[in-house]
Amino acid sequence: NRHELEKLTSVSMLGEIPLTKDEEYVAVKENKNDSMVEAFRAVRTNLQFTLSGTGHKVIMVTSSMPGEGKSFIAINLAVSLALINKKVLLIGLDVRKPTLASYLSIDNKRGATNYLASMEDDLSKLIHQTSFNNNLYVLPAGPIPPNPTELVASDILDKSIEQLKGHYDYVILDTAPIGLVTDTAIIGRVADLCVYVCRADVTPKAAFGYVNTLREEKKFSKLATVINSIDMSKRKNSYGYGYGKKYGYGYGKKYGYGYGYGYETDGKEK
Repeated sequence: NRHELEKLTSVSMLGEIPLTKDEEYVAVKENKNDSMVEAFRAVRTNLQFTLSGTGHKVIMVTSSMPGEGKSFIAINLAVSLALINKKVLLIGLDVRKPTLASYLSIDNKRGATNYLASMEDDLSKLIHQTSFNNNLYVLPAGPIPPNPTELVASDILDKSIEQLKGHYDYVILDTAPIGLVTDTAIIGRVADLCVYVCRADVTPKAAFGYVNTLREEKKFSKLATVINSIDMSKRKNSYGYGYGKKYGYGYGKKYGYGYGYGYETDGKEK
């Protein structure tokens, strides 16, 4: 919870998202006023304060590992911004394991990887306007490439993001878990803010050692966290974190990511 997070890191927190049993990926909807919508309004407001200043509009969303809800946060943050009449582009840049298109029922046969590999020369033809909000557009990841790191390191990404910033109020990048692959750290060069998603009762406390390292080494222009899946019924209770081994870094192969960083703990105080 927020109290525990503040003990683990001084990185600012944008907000807390409540636990939901609803399996819909789009939880924020127009003319709906529940705890989920209100939570994303709070995140949206804090994000706008964090990005105050001209030209700051590219937000990347990542996490430590799969299953923490980074795509869910990216999608609903994009919808929340679209609901205040901001023109928003959501880009799938988890190019090793693209799932964003399937969550939004969009064709993933052509997308960002096609353009980055110079297989397509018109980026606008790869962008879809969503059926549920006219202000929200999606650029899916596209087919899985054989050279993902080289693609996201290409200056084509820099030029395309710069181009898109001229057409959209916000550009949100759904990236791979930064604890597993180098791609996300490389993509960070084009982002004005990195939103690091952690999940209550899932994210190991050791992950925040890495968050603090990212802050200290200034890997991103700005860094903030969001806590996902807070069980409001347990609000006054402390959360147990017996997940260190269960959610350790055996995930690289299981989830189709090529390699992982892991957390270096040898020689460190508990």
